[in-house]
Amino acid sequence: MLKDHQNAGWGGRLFQTALDWLQRDGPCTLWIGVWSENLGAQRFYARHGFEHVGDYEFPVGRVRDHEFILRRRAEASPG
Repeated sequence: MLKDHQNAGWGGRLFQTALDWLQRDGPCTLWIGVWSENLGAQRFYARHGFEHVGDYEFPVGRVRDHEFILRRRAEASPG
């Protein structure tokens, strides 16, 4: 079951590996989009220093999802 693998820290470790790769040449501002109703992802990104800075609509078939733009400034990077 997928639930057996949730909340074990793997997502955080994988995300940290991606952050390290993105910043291999030094600190930089990072941007990410997240669905406005995905509260778990928003909390996850907030723990990694991202803040809500904008909104946009993302087309999914005939529906337009309300998405958030999150940013983590280079100087605000945790660590």
